Amino acid sequence: MRNICFYVAVTAFLCSFSFLHGKEIHEGMKITPEMSEKILEKITAKYSKMYEKYAGVKSVRHVTVEWRHPRTDKLLEKEEVVYTRYDYFYDNLVYEVHKYTVDGEERNPKSYDPRESKPGIPHFDKNGHKEYEREVVAIEKVDGRLCYKIKATPRRPKDEHFAGYIWVTVDGLELIQNEGSSGRMRFGVSDLYVKYKAKDFGDYFFFTSGYVKVTLNVLGLYRRTLIFNFVNKNIEPIPKK
Repeated sequence: MRNICFYVAVTAFLCSFSFLHGKEIHEGMKITPEMSEKILEKITAKYSKMYEKYAGVKSVRHVTVEWRHPRTDKLLEKEEVVYTRYDYFYDNLVYEVHKYTVDGEERNPKSYDPRESKPGIPHFDKNGHKEYEREVVAIEKVDGRLCYKIKATPRRPKDEHFAGYIWVTVDGLELIQNEGSSGRMRFGVSDLYVKYKAKDFGDYFFFTSGYVKVTLNVLGLYRRTLIFNFVNKNIEPIPKK
């Protein structure tokens, strides 16, 4: 009986590790440049197929936008909006607003501006390595799942680039989280922080929820802090025509 218990305990311990080229992958381990390159090749091989197969991803986004005073953090205005997004991978954002309120009062849905026009430049399509310097910098857990932590740095920064960290699961290579900022700030934006949660749907991934904090500073005359919280529902891929 003691031997059986010992065997079960050892098996459970070993199952908590994954393996890469004969090496066990565990939290806190050192990542060599060779390992990083191999991991990124596998992730790119998986997700580049998504960009080839689909035109983008459609979702219904539920958003709360808080306008706050940058020094006192006093809430100045609150927007709530529900709209359908067509996030095309290589084209402008298309959206249809269904409901829009400001401080609880109904507004014309057509008056809402999502403050976006272009999609982010992908990290893991066939041109990802040309757009970004990518490096696996750590192995750590996110929401209880063992992940590769990837640092992404735009080579020629634009505001469509994402600069920061991406977490991809060791088992299954599922992209589940982004955290960082844009490659370059747009006019009037002095600071930007984003943190998105994502889900892998088998042959594509998409963001399921997110938090965005934007500091507006227009020539020192107009200052505001915007905080976006959103949840995406009814997520489905957009077929290529």
